[in-house]
Amino acid sequence: MLAFEATARLGGLSRAADELSLTQSAISHQIHNLEQWVGQPLFKRIGRGVKLTAAGELFNATVRSTLKTLLDGRERIEPYRNPNSAIVACSADIASGWLAPRLGQLRALYPGMEIWLVTQDEKPEIDRIDLDLLISAERVETGDATSVPLFDDEAVAVCSPEMALLWRALPLADLLRAAPLIVDERHPEWALSLRGSEPEAGTPQRSVMVYDSRLLLDSAMAGLGIAMVSRAAADAALRRGLVAALPQIPAIPLPGLWLTTSRLPARTPAVGQVYDWLRKAAARSYENN
Repeated sequence: MLAFEATARLGGLSRAADELSLTQSAISHQIHNLEQWVGQPLFKRIGRGVKLTAAGELFNATVRSTLKTLLDGRERIEPYRNPNSAIVACSADIASGWLAPRLGQLRALYPGMEIWLVTQDEKPEIDRIDLDLLISAERVETGDATSVPLFDDEAVAVCSPEMALLWRALPLADLLRAAPLIVDERHPEWALSLRGSEPEAGTPQRSVMVYDSRLLLDSAMAGLGIAMVSRAAADAALRRGLVAALPQIPAIPLPGLWLTTSRLPARTPAVGQVYDWLRKAAARSYENN
């Protein structure tokens, strides 16, 4: 395939041979075998060079697509060849709100380290081949993997700083009358609980219903109302002043986060370094909350 692609791209057997560090006869032999396999000519001679036939043009499109897929796959598994790399998986919320903003601290400690951050909401299988570390709300204790507590989490009510200036001093009943709610369609319980805790406020108005929890924080930052979000997911936005917490609305405990790793020896030394750093970073984060 490489001989065919190079010949098609460069328009000559000798140029393809030079690029691939092969003899011209070796290139010619590979192309002859390929034409025998497909059952028809793929090139025609034009002067001292060659040009694709109509069948060759069609076949070349498939070859180029296949080679691109192979190269993309090779790039995706690149971290496995790097002895100073670690692959960490967590939800997109935790990645953007808590982990990614802290990775600069890790890079400062280990400048040559390469971190591959895999974001997915469903818990993947963990082993020392496909995944080094997993941050999730589920404890994993199997023959292959083990977990340690990372930090506790809770849902906090947040809004834009401008809205917080208007609403922070209001009693809860007045706040619910004045401020619309941003509600996750999959978890509407908190809005219902607010209505039950302050019946005199009536039914709180809703400004936005979302199905993706990542939109909760974005909608709050945009000034669309109050959202109940994971403190870990909102951590960076809270520290940067992009949103503010409203103290009138009680926080809701969420499942704690666990750090899971393989029981087998780590794939690289970097995995152990990231594991230790994550635990220390989580401890500092918990102390500051």
